[in-house]
This record gives sequence, structure tokens and C-alpha cells, in this order.
Amino acid sequence: MSIGSTPPARRSGPSRLARLSSLGASVVLGLALGLTPGLPTPAAGAPSLGPAAATDPGPDGDPRTTITRAYLAAYPDLTPDQAGAAAALQARIGPLKAALTADPDHFAGGWIDPYHGVVHAAVTSPAAARQAAALADQFGLPLRTHLVTHSLAELLQLADQLRAGPVGQAAGDQIGLDLRTNQVVVAVPATALPQLSRAHLPPAVRLETAAAPAVEPDVCHSRRDCDDSLRAGLVLRRDGATFCSAGFTATDSKGYHWLLTAGHCAGLGQTWSTGTTQQTVIGPMTDAIDSGPVDAGAIRIDHTGYVDQVGRIYMHNDPGRWIKVDGAVRSMADIWEGETVCLSARYTDPTAPTNPCGVITAVSDPQVRGMVKVQGYDACNGDSGGGWYLLTGDRQRHAYGLHSRSSSGCNAAEATSWFSPLPSFWTGLTYWLG
Repeated sequence: MSIGSTPPARRSGPSRLARLSSLGASVVLGLALGLTPGLPTPAAGAPSLGPAAATDPGPDGDPRTTITRAYLAAYPDLTPDQAGAAAALQARIGPLKAALTADPDHFAGGWIDPYHGVVHAAVTSPAAARQAAALADQFGLPLRTHLVTHSLAELLQLADQLRAGPVGQAAGDQIGLDLRTNQVVVAVPATALPQLSRAHLPPAVRLETAAAPAVEPDVCHSRRDCDDSLRAGLVLRRDGATFCSAGFTATDSKGYHWLLTAGHCAGLGQTWSTGTTQQTVIGPMTDAIDSGPVDAGAIRIDHTGYVDQVGRIYMHNDPGRWIKVDGAVRSMADIWEGETVCLSARYTDPTAPTNPCGVITAVSDPQVRGMVKVQGYDACNGDSGGGWYLLTGDRQRHAYGLHSRSSSGCNAAEATSWFSPLPSFWTGLTYWLG
């Protein structure tokens, strides 16, 4: 049974981008580009995160302390007072987010400015701007609105169109969004820029030079034991080979149960399991996608002991070694720059008591395939597939995505990670909640 080998089309309202549907086919590039850099050598070990590291405080801790530390790690020039104010602001934006994202035809993305303690929202009409301002007044939030041309749904649609055509071939999947300029950003090698610049690209598309950051898929060859139930962050193995991390669990429309991990972990058709000394079989991987912002693999849960449909995140300092999933992100519009997210993946265990956290600094990073960029934590080899989740000020944890890659090394000074957002693939899944 397969849940589908290609991601479904994104849903959106009436589109102003219909005239661009033939854009990819109309641009003839004739470029022969080598876009795949060699991967760096994995680090042998990882330095300590240190006492001030941002980590999930667990079920009884204060999440605002974690969020403050995440801001300080992501923005080194931020003062402690600014970071604390940003953490307090993040804890209050939930109702405003819900109201703004409920209108996908006019919402074009949002972000938090930790330097000035202001929430920003891009909208496509003066009426939507007035409504947003009224909502901000109602909730007592400092808000700045930006009137733009295209909704977030339209930008995502255009990015997909570009990936499917010659522009995407030239960029090698390095296509993302800039919410502040309301544009799709295509990152291409410097040698390709002159020829691509002569193509007739619409104003909604901006070219930039690909930085070729040193990133690596986080795969390794070690793991730990935990085989009483599935939860995000467990170590996985496939047919005795590569190890990755467990992401979130879900059910499809036909009632089949799935465990998600990274698509680049490979192992399509092979049997996956948990445990090392005593392995417990989960089932086969039937689907995998590793293209653009999508890096996802689906393991069918055949083991009867793993179908309790309870959404869990591994948490070492909890007596039961897990904490519940309270919700799952519904759309890309629900992911905002400036939000604090945490990662449950294999490297942070076996001894770390909590999960490391960082701050979203790009919803769709054009320099790394349009994935969500997290600043403040560099994940490690073997973390691929682990679950990134939003940590809210009221101790809620919402599934956001699957870990894909990070800065070269492990806990490196660059401290950057990227994940594949759940709304970008297999949108018919219902994620298990705790």
C-alpha cells in the first residue's frame, strides 16, 4: 500500500499567477551545470551545548526561558532584554496568527522582529491590512502590516512551477521565498546568472547567487534502544544499514498508519526497525521524496504494538521518556519567522535530558532547497528524519517538520539546521496527537 510517490498540488484561492503557468517551458537556458557539491566529512564527535543552550524544558519547565535563550543563540547581537521581550511576544501571537492565516487569499506571511518587539504581517489588500490592525489592537499586539501583490499561497504555487521547469533545473532545487519582498528567490551559480538574467522572469521572481553553504544530510551509523512505542526522536535502522531518526506518526485517508523520516535516508522497500540489542520491526518504507523542500520517507507501521495512535515526542527527562504532540501545522502560512522550534532526534540522546531548540529565520530558504531554516542549533549526523516542533509559551508542542540537514559538523559554531515542513508533502495525513 502506498500513500503516493509525489506531493499533491497545494491548495490556494483564485490565483493571479495563472499567466505564469507556462513560465518554465518558455525559458530556454541550455545550461550544463554541476550543482552538487561534495559532502563534508562527518564530525567524529560533538562539543557540549553549554549551560546556556536553548533546550526544551520538559513538561513542567518554563518554555519562555528556552525561547529567550533560542533568540540569543540565533541573534548574537540581541540583548537579553530584547530576547525576553521577543519571547513574551511570541507567547501571545497565537490568536492573531489563527485569524490572519484563516484568509489564505490575502495573507502573505508573517514574522517577529525581536530587535524592536514588533509583529509583521504581509497582506494583499487594504481591507485585509485594516482587519489585521483591528485584530492586533484587540489582542494588544504591536503590529506592522505590509501591503504586497501576491499571497503566500500564490508564491508557493509559483515556486513549484519554477522547480518543474528549466529555471528549476538551473537552480538545482535552490528555490525559496523572501516574505519581506514578496518574491520567489532563485539561487543559481554565478556562472549561470548572466544567461538566466536575460530570461523574461516576472517581478515576483528574484535571482541571487547560490552561496553553496556547507551543509550535510544528517545520517550516521549508531543508535540506541527504545522499543515500547513509537515517538519522534527514536533511532531507526533499516536492514542493518544506515541509521536515521524517527519523525512524526500519522494515519492516511484509507486507515493505514505511518511513521515519517527523511527521504534521503533511502531504504525504499526495505524493512525498518527500532532498537539495537533487541530490534522491533516497524514495517517497510513504501514512499520517499527528496526534491525541493520535500525530504520525507514513509514507513508503514505493520507492528501491532506500534498502532496506539498516540502522538509522542521523545523526552529523556520525563518519567515515561516522552511528551505529547499537542497539534500539527496545517499550512505554510502557519509557519512564521521568529518562532522557536525544537528538535527531537537521535544524537541528542542517549544522555541529553531535553531537546535542543532554535529560531526560524527563513520559512523557505532559497539557498537550501526552499526548506525551513533554523538558527541557533546545528544538528548532527543521524538526526535526519527527526521531528522539529513549535514550542509555545503555554507549553504546547506542535509538529512542524522533519529534519533534513545542517551546517557541516555537529554542534558547529555556524549553528544552522533545515527541515522539510509537513505542509509541503502528503497533505492528506492526519497526525497523531497525545
